[in-house]
Amino acid sequence: MTPRDPMILQRQLAGLAALEASVRTALRGLYVAYPTLADSRLDDDVELTAARILVRLCDELLLNLDDLRTRVSAHLKPLLHSDQTAWPF
Repeated sequence: MTPRDPMILQRQLAGLAALEASVRTALRGLYVAYPTLADSRLDDDVELTAARILVRLCDELLLNLDDLRTRVSAHLKPLLHSDQTAWPF
């Protein structure tokens, strides 16, 4: 259920932004800890394979966060910019 209160929707957007920042920080940490993540090797060790899986999951999470942010923003926009011709005006 999507709330109708603009403040709740704005808090949700702020929470999504904070979560996105955390995921991006985790991604940067993975690339610093494992500089060879961009290389595609078939003979990788288990640790590097696990790091690649984490990177893939973070990328998927960022895509889903962006989709959710778009949906929340779509619900917020009409509440902030209501129809000026509606009663009472």
